[in-house]
Amino acid sequence: MNRTRKILYLLRPANGVAALSILVILLGVPLRLRRRCLPDLLRSFDGKGEKEALFGDRDRERAELYRDFLDFILLRCLKVKRPCLFRSLALFSYHRRKGIPVRIAYGIRNNGGVLEGHSWLLLDGAPFLERVDPGGTYASLYIYP
Repeated sequence: MNRTRKILYLLRPANGVAALSILVILLGVPLRLRRRCLPDLLRSFDGKGEKEALFGDRDRERAELYRDFLDFILLRCLKVKRPCLFRSLALFSYHRRKGIPVRIAYGIRNNGGVLEGHSWLLLDGAPFLERVDPGGTYASLYIYP
């Protein structure tokens, strides 16, 4: 989908409401990060849906659009250098509230003597909304739930 089509697709009422919901969740990330330890933080973002929802190809396309939207906000507007924590928390919370059984993973890798961290989502045990599989380069330290 090209950039113009993505923007028009995002402006549809159903998608616009979802994008706004994700932005509201994103606004709460910095405040919660400062006040909570990791398990409490993740529980606070875990809006468990009433029942597990089905997730198809069209849902995946929409989820990728929301990921791209968040990346645009974080990287271009807010100038966040490593947006994975903010993105993964916002999308984790959004999808859990919709009944999608995503999990959130935290990992670490040694990059030339410098430790780097990364967070990503998992769905059915596989990386979800990642362009490259982080499991190949990052050792998982913590997965919730």
